[in-house]
Amino acid sequence: MVSNYQPSRSVRCLILWVFAVMMVSCNDSLEVGITPEGSRPQDMNYNTAECTYYGDLIGNGVAFFRLNLYNTSNPNVGLFMMGFCTLPNSFANFKLDTGTYQLSENGTVRTFFPGMLEGETFIGTFLYNFTTNKITYITGGTMTVSQSGDTYTFDCAFACKDAVTGASEEDVRIRFSGSVDFFSSDPVKSSYTATGTPAWKEPPGAGTWSGTFEPFESGNEKWYEITNWGNENITVYFDKIDGAIMIDDYTPVYSDNSHDAYFRVGFIDREANTLFIFESYDYIVQYDLYTGLLDCSGTVTHNGKDYQALIGVIGYNKSGDPEKLFSDFYANAKLQLNPVSTSTRSTILRSNSVADALKNTHVTQRASKLVTDRQPTIIVVNDSNKSTIQKIQLKD
Repeated sequence: MVSNYQPSRSVRCLILWVFAVMMVSCNDSLEVGITPEGSRPQDMNYNTAECTYYGDLIGNGVAFFRLNLYNTSNPNVGLFMMGFCTLPNSFANFKLDTGTYQLSENGTVRTFFPGMLEGETFIGTFLYNFTTNKITYITGGTMTVSQSGDTYTFDCAFACKDAVTGASEEDVRIRFSGSVDFFSSDPVKSSYTATGTPAWKEPPGAGTWSGTFEPFESGNEKWYEITNWGNENITVYFDKIDGAIMIDDYTPVYSDNSHDAYFRVGFIDREANTLFIFESYDYIVQYDLYTGLLDCSGTVTHNGKDYQALIGVIGYNKSGDPEKLFSDFYANAKLQLNPVSTSTRSTILRSNSVADALKNTHVTQRASKLVTDRQPTIIVVNDSNKSTIQKIQLKD
């Protein structure tokens, strides 16, 4: 079989995407205004190592990672490395290969990508000083990794080039010894504890609850299963679409002979004392890979006005009318993930191209969500039928 895979080009595109996403939170002005001011010693010892795992995003059976080395006394100065090592069967089993890593653009095991400028974005491996806006590309050299128990030792001998002046520096030495903090760029199989403010039911739903969170993949598409939403024994779903985690509001989460229930987003119009529920809304959930927090708080917009977003499960009769609340509708819902050590049903994403890998759209045995520019349809549950709705309980 003939492959159209072009390693260097694919690797470069992937790293550009990863770094562009990453740098939004690091320094919004880093892409421009780099100046050569500031000095840097030839030998550096760092005490903090953060390694983010991205899985096999370029489809060559190799794990891509981002390594950030710095001192806790000054996290604005350090080393970013984008490299490749052996692909594990799950994030729980991920570790950095021991041995010597070489500079290369081919994306093979135990290599790291050289520093360079792609458009207006710095990618690859480089020394950074966010205080002075100084970037120094790594243009050659090696990193040797050894491990004893939980302690990693990195010994680096680099050749460098100033991103602005082009001045070169040879035999720059960097060393780290200690534990490495590993993070997954994507949520992994976890137990979770949740908090949220019940906003509609009388009496109100649970303010805290717990359950399980598990990712699933099929081809290039990914979704997440969340059990026991609102402490009501209901399983709901998030989707991974175009790199964002979104509420899945189109998959039925409960059905019987009279009703179909969906996980939906809504808001309350306080003046009318009315709960409005969107039949379709691309509502994004924020994920903090360092804390493991999934934050569902936010706002929705209707008729040019912003409202606090509410999330819950509502049932529709066979005529399509909202008739049952299967859970309260929650404001500021947040899920704290606690990863489990193994993953038996999740799989590593493999694809034939970077474009496929970055799509991460949702395909399941359930219906696919149409990606269209649509005006949300509003369903109104007003105060007059609120008490009636609350009397209907979720069946086993």
